[in-house]
Amino acid sequence: MICIISDRMKILQTCIRFPPAPGGAETHVLEISKLLKSRGYDLTVYTSDLYKEVPFTRKSDWSVQVQGIPVKRYKAYSMPGELHYVFIPGLAKALLDVDTDLIHAHSYGYFQVNISGLNKRLRDTPFVLTPHYHPPWSMWGGDRRKQLRKIYDKIFSPAVLNSVDRIIGVSHHEMELLQRFIKIDSDKIRYIPNGIDFSRFEPIPKPDKFLNQFKLQGNIVLYVGRLASNKGLEVLVDAAPEILKEHPDTTFVFVGEDEGMKELLIKKAKKLGILKKLLFTGHIKDDDLFNSSFAACDVFVLPSEYEAFGIVLLEAMACKKPVIGTRVGGVPEAIGDGGAGIVVEYNDPDELAGAINKLLADRKLCQSMGELGRKRVKKKFTWEIVVDQIEKVYAELI
Repeated sequence: MICIISDRMKILQTCIRFPPAPGGAETHVLEISKLLKSRGYDLTVYTSDLYKEVPFTRKSDWSVQVQGIPVKRYKAYSMPGELHYVFIPGLAKALLDVDTDLIHAHSYGYFQVNISGLNKRLRDTPFVLTPHYHPPWSMWGGDRRKQLRKIYDKIFSPAVLNSVDRIIGVSHHEMELLQRFIKIDSDKIRYIPNGIDFSRFEPIPKPDKFLNQFKLQGNIVLYVGRLASNKGLEVLVDAAPEILKEHPDTTFVFVGEDEGMKELLIKKAKKLGILKKLLFTGHIKDDDLFNSSFAACDVFVLPSEYEAFGIVLLEAMACKKPVIGTRVGGVPEAIGDGGAGIVVEYNDPDELAGAINKLLADRKLCQSMGELGRKRVKKKFTWEIVVDQIEKVYAELI
């Protein structure tokens, strides 16, 4: 552990949503906040009252603390339909008035990032941004929302990014994509990958809890994440019949909150005659049951159209499971080229089916990949390692 800055240094993390609201960026902010606070920082999170963006779901009974982190939530509003964009007026006032030594904002293009940039220009508060970037073509929400994003990229984004003191990319590919339309001073860029709480997987969880809860037998192909349009889940369903030809005892398990894709996947599965081979668990709040899902699977698959990184890949690898991801965003950087998993092209159900069949047919290969994956995660991708590097970024500015 590295503790670079003195106690009582005030750090503000701001994000669009925060746990127990689900999501990868949300998990990232929670985990780094917990460690930073444990290292002596006076840390607070400002966020919205949203539980989900799609459908737009607020909550009013949030706790003022999450796992020891003080959290202030402000009422969110949105433009209608496909023009969906979250506004948080109370958060704007709070961010412009806040007394803090540094603002660390998360998720490119969102309201809290824009206001953090305005604070930098008006008050010169040091400003760090972790974009968790998604390019316009990978966004959910329809064509009108994608057009709105393109307008933002062209007109508003340069002013925001020019105000940033440091920008933290979770992968090199993420920053390459972001800079295709906006030039960012390379001196401002730092690369710090995502991580996991490795203690959750030491020892590796038992699979029994998940298997017994959902009465599962045979092979399990697991996906964990939001059921969203940019996750490539239709491709996995399209690949399923070919997998079932060779491995008929396989169940395809989808763990995560539905954001409009579940019914589409069910319709597709019915048409293909494989609905009984699909299981949708919904969002799992029980941490032990959630961790057990990784231990219970035979193969973990992330078939996304785009991922800035993919924390769930690390969680599966920590459980010694072989992983398959698409050649997009930061996924290849997470899996690496050392034999921990397989990278396939996006939207190619035949290649995806071939990779899954290869692993289901070769238990020794699965074991070898699993061993390599767990070692890789422990060496490179823990939150302790991530926060050590984030502290160095803060020290450059304070």
